[in-house]
Amino acid sequence: MPTTPDSIAANADERLPPRMVAWLFGIAGTAVALLAWIVLSRLLAHGGGVINRLPGPLAVVRELVQYAGNDLVHDLLASLHVFAIGWIVGAASAALVGLVLGRAQHLGNIFLPIVEAIRPVSSIAWVPLSIVWFGFGLTSKVFLVGLAVFLVVVVYAVDGSRRVPHDLERTATMLGMSGWQRFRSLVLPGTLSEVLIGSRVALMSGWGTVIVAELVAADSGLGAHLIGVEQSYDVPAVMATMICFAVTGFAMNTAFTFAERRLLPWRHDREREDR
Repeated sequence: MPTTPDSIAANADERLPPRMVAWLFGIAGTAVALLAWIVLSRLLAHGGGVINRLPGPLAVVRELVQYAGNDLVHDLLASLHVFAIGWIVGAASAALVGLVLGRAQHLGNIFLPIVEAIRPVSSIAWVPLSIVWFGFGLTSKVFLVGLAVFLVVVVYAVDGSRRVPHDLERTATMLGMSGWQRFRSLVLPGTLSEVLIGSRVALMSGWGTVIVAELVAADSGLGAHLIGVEQSYDVPAVMATMICFAVTGFAMNTAFTFAERRLLPWRHDREREDR
């Protein structure tokens, strides 16, 4: 029998737990990317112009260690502070607005097209307005992050509020449940479960917007540090800061995924059955 990547994966699935297989493939992918980085940095080391400004992993690690010994903790906490406030405000307001627009059909017909028209607008395009409205302080950055999160979560909230089958609602009415009881037992749980899923999706939208907000209007944070080292053409420091962003985002996504599996176990059980 010929050996193929699919056959190797199938054999691995039979011998190892699926989660371990996923981790092994992730480690293998990281090793390949690291090897490609080393090769490219050496091949381009003698290029002309800016093409030779691709530092190797060791140079970036040295810069990362130096940054960790100085201002990394302070900048990271500043960025997380902006993100946490914006994410909470954006997700909470989106849950409320999405619930109203999803259940009130006429309001949904009026305002949902406006939401859909605003969603494609990049966060960068909102920066001038945020500065004019709120200045260069914390409020403008929270506004940008909150808006990015809101525009993602509101779609999930509307969908969740409309997912209750009409037959189920009619059955609940026939059993004598009041409007408030139907809302509390059927509509609200479905909406909040979708909001939780949307909030996880919005993690990366909000975290990426932190970079935009701090690049323009901040004197502290990872984004402010990034623009500072970029202006001095310190490419290893730029890449070290990008790694800080990436690792923090990965850690937040992993933690939220773990929490989601505990809060919504039936969703992941259904996904495993579909496989």
